[in-house]
Amino acid sequence: MNLRKKYLDKLRNEQILANFYTDNYDESDYGFVVDYNDDFLLIEKFDDECNYDGFTIFFLSNISRIRWSGNDIYSISKLIDYSKRQLDKINIDLNSIQTILEGISKTFNHLTVHVQDLDKGICFIGKIHEMDDHFVVIHEFGTMSSLDRKFILLGMEDITRIDACGQYENNLIRLFNQ
Repeated sequence: MNLRKKYLDKLRNEQILANFYTDNYDESDYGFVVDYNDDFLLIEKFDDECNYDGFTIFFLSNISRIRWSGNDIYSISKLIDYSKRQLDKINIDLNSIQTILEGISKTFNHLTVHVQDLDKGICFIGKIHEMDDHFVVIHEFGTMSSLDRKFILLGMEDITRIDACGQYENNLIRLFNQ
């Protein structure tokens, strides 16, 4: 067993809060490991203010380091409202980007797709309209200020991260449903 698998198993089985770094994109996220395989990592995420922020699926190859334990993370774990955590285990098939998109879409009805290799600051929030093995069409929700719905075609190979059920997404959904 390699060290990464050993410690991802430990984090998942003992539900230890960890900080996941994607240094290529200048990001770090706090969360609990829900599931992983050789390619993907699914975490239940909390933002920097210790608020529940849904789920994130990373390409495991984009994770540059994982930190757990220590005073900072221990303090953050004490501030988290554990009652906000997902009580039912979500079951997302992590075999491919297509099965992940399908699973997130079925479970949450909307998602956020990041294309960080093209632009670190760009993400698309919406519902999957259609997809095949190479492309996905998302019916976007637009921004909170414009509320403009449009469609976007993205290549599967451009996707670097997928979020679901986060605070920002939920606020945007509420605006569109009013």
